[in-house]
Amino acid sequence: MARNKKIQTIFYIGLIFSIILVFTNCNNNVFAQSNEFTLTKSTHLSMQEFANNIDTKESNSSISLPMPSPTWNLTQIHLNFSNIRLDRETNIIEDNTTVGFHTLGRDIRGLGVQIDIFEPTKIFGVYLYGVAPNPAIVEVTEVQIRGYNPGGLNPDSPNKTIFGSTELNMSNVLGWHLQTFPDPIDLPIGQYYLIMNYTQLVSIEGENIYWFYNNISPKHPELHISFYIRDLGIWHWTRGDLGSPFLHKIIQRTNRTYFPESINMTAKLDNQIYNISNGFEIGTGNLTIGPINYNPGSNRLKVQILNNNSVDLLFNLNYNLHLSNVFFSDGDLLLRENTAVNWTLNPHLYKIYSNYSVKFDYPQNWFNLKVFKDGADITSQVEVNYTNNYIYIPENEIDEGANWEITANSPNIDLSLNIPKRNFEPSQELKYSVYAQSLDGNYTFILIDSLNFEIDRKEVPVVLTETVYNYSLSANPNEGTYTAYVFWYNLTSAGMRMELFTVNIDIFPLLVFLISIIGSISAAVTYTSYKLTKKIKRAREEYRKSIYNKYMDILNLEYLIIIDKNSGLNIYDKIFASKTIDASLISGFLEAIRNFGIDLTGSNQQSQTVKLEYQESKIIMSEFKNFRMTVIMKENPSGNFLDSIKKLSYDIEDNFGKELGRFDGDVSKFFGIKDIIERHLPVSLIYPLKINESKAVKLNSKEEQIIKLALGIMKEKNMDYFFVSNLISLKGEFQAKDAELILNLIEKKIFRPTFEL
Repeated sequence: MARNKKIQTIFYIGLIFSIILVFTNCNNNVFAQSNEFTLTKSTHLSMQEFANNIDTKESNSSISLPMPSPTWNLTQIHLNFSNIRLDRETNIIEDNTTVGFHTLGRDIRGLGVQIDIFEPTKIFGVYLYGVAPNPAIVEVTEVQIRGYNPGGLNPDSPNKTIFGSTELNMSNVLGWHLQTFPDPIDLPIGQYYLIMNYTQLVSIEGENIYWFYNNISPKHPELHISFYIRDLGIWHWTRGDLGSPFLHKIIQRTNRTYFPESINMTAKLDNQIYNISNGFEIGTGNLTIGPINYNPGSNRLKVQILNNNSVDLLFNLNYNLHLSNVFFSDGDLLLRENTAVNWTLNPHLYKIYSNYSVKFDYPQNWFNLKVFKDGADITSQVEVNYTNNYIYIPENEIDEGANWEITANSPNIDLSLNIPKRNFEPSQELKYSVYAQSLDGNYTFILIDSLNFEIDRKEVPVVLTETVYNYSLSANPNEGTYTAYVFWYNLTSAGMRMELFTVNIDIFPLLVFLISIIGSISAAVTYTSYKLTKKIKRAREEYRKSIYNKYMDILNLEYLIIIDKNSGLNIYDKIFASKTIDASLISGFLEAIRNFGIDLTGSNQQSQTVKLEYQESKIIMSEFKNFRMTVIMKENPSGNFLDSIKKLSYDIEDNFGKELGRFDGDVSKFFGIKDIIERHLPVSLIYPLKINESKAVKLNSKEEQIIKLALGIMKEKNMDYFFVSNLISLKGEFQAKDAELILNLIEKKIFRPTFEL
């Protein structure tokens, strides 16, 4: 009874105080300060960088030149050729195959034909036309290039000098057979012999190798042939005979140089053919292509060189590639009432090749542009063209590792609003609309109450000519003047509008109502105190359950992956379990199920969530505009976890929506996603934790007790880290207050995860 009387006393005092407070509020309105509010938003604008790749190389019919990256474009190319000559070619000496043959066998141990070299030549091999019915004889036969004996007892025959040789390559199929020398043979101008002979004397009956010749209409009747025979017991080469040379082709390369136009030398780039012009000296030429805008799509620029011979070319090359690339600079804009919009860009400039420079085409509505390098104003040292609206930073001003900043202002555009009413009462809907400056960009709506507290903030894209904002007032709002801010911004322009609204509370009906119920309240106080105690107990239980759910949801988390919906590429993924997971298989499986009409829950205009059980895993897939987030868990999550996933999706869209809309495969732009995930899902609870004893932070006694328990666990296990599960086990059962203390210590960076997210 004493407890109930105490509660009654407190209730009556509170009721009287409330009545006094209501009267007080009627006479004193609180106005929000409206001239200090600012909004800062991140942005990024495109810039263009230029460079020249100048170098030399030895090349052949296929030119492959380096590019900085696949995003760079070729705008002009200069090619200067020198020492233009043919690569390997096949010189046909005799090829009429409808004639007779000579035999390499028991009586004739060598066959030879004269070859004439009219300019320094490198010989790589020869083709011989013939057949070898007996494979055994091939193994002891050799093809050689020997010197030429012009006189003596047997003139016009081979001599003993061997310039190169290789084992005979011939089969039992009649035709042309390639003989490749192990090392190319360099021959100066002169006469030589191409011979086929046994490397050792063997006793084999019958005919073995047949080399065909032309004695009917030879192309070169001036060439001699010779035979290695035995005469009077002596083996020797016979005197050379004219008119029937053996059939052969020579694979060679000469040092002869050519004018490009004499061999119809052309270059093929992007399926276009360009003629190469003659230079001042034989063996030289040049080509200029441009201006063009060609993207090779790789790290190599390939140019094919063609000519009217079926032979590749060799040449030395001097080249100059004019290159350009579009990159994006991060920055931010700052909006403040009655003040021009402030823009700041922080480009990262890295010199690539030579003549590196940067051009920024700034918007026409920007003014007061300044350029800073390492904090120093260098605007006067760069080109700011106010006629054509660009900033040009030359190579001599660009230093490696310098910090760059470009600042500018733009007009603060006054937005047009449609405001049906300005006075509102409790539980009514505060509503107005704004007309679009253009159908791009975003709005940010902010509402400040009479006590200068922000009570609502919405960010929406501009998709309609008129966008409506509404906010439902509570049944017991703060009375007074409310301030509404509307911000509009895109990549080049911004503006804002501030409007005041009044929220009134009619005190007299409320006062009558309060007086009429005072009597009945007194009788109900005892019952109310009981219900209040029960409500407090239930609230504590719900709070304990929410902490427990947050802890258990994180421990159940196995995998998280964020995928760009257009390309199907991962922009972020993290494994929290030891088992491996095929993320592509899971994503493909979910997509197939979704296409067949799986039940979608939690959907709204922009997002939808799919919940599915697959084998032993619980899978949640949340879709939002341009990305899909998949979470895999060991057990079904709580409702709080699903709410966190939805809020996480909105937060990712707010921070990275534009980058996702034009995703080009570069995932480095999404590094900050890990911080957003930690803000919504405290995954630090999963990792081993270390204690940062050097962190100077004020702690309460309960936090100090938790730290002592953690130190004891580390000492007992002889480790420099511990797990949250160790603390829970030590306490004997899960306590919500302990879990809350652990989360607070992680937030204060006293407990530090040993692995980054």
